[in-house]
Amino acid sequence: METEEAQQKTSKQVYFAILPDKYEPLIEDEGNQRTPEEKENIVEYYTSVKLKRLTARVCSARQNVKKACTFSWRCLVYGLQSLAGAFSTPLSAVVVVMEHQREAAHQA
Repeated sequence: METEEAQQKTSKQVYFAILPDKYEPLIEDEGNQRTPEEKENIVEYYTSVKLKRLTARVCSARQNVKKACTFSWRCLVYGLQSLAGAFSTPLSAVVVVMEHQREAAHQA
């Protein structure tokens, strides 16, 4: 019996409440409302602040990318130089050259 009632389409019951006699609707204060000029000034201020923050983030990100690229480039050049040195020197001189490079790196 319950399943038949659940399957049938029925209207929902809506409950109404009567307002009390002393009900006072909320009225917004007109003194707190801003003029369109004030709203524009506020919008301009926040957009300028956001623009400054965004510019600072972009600047710092640019600096970080520059540092990473510079470091990667140095590593690549150093690797290519050592690779070229390894192929151009005879095998007996490789040990001497590598020791000399290590000494120069420690002194710097």
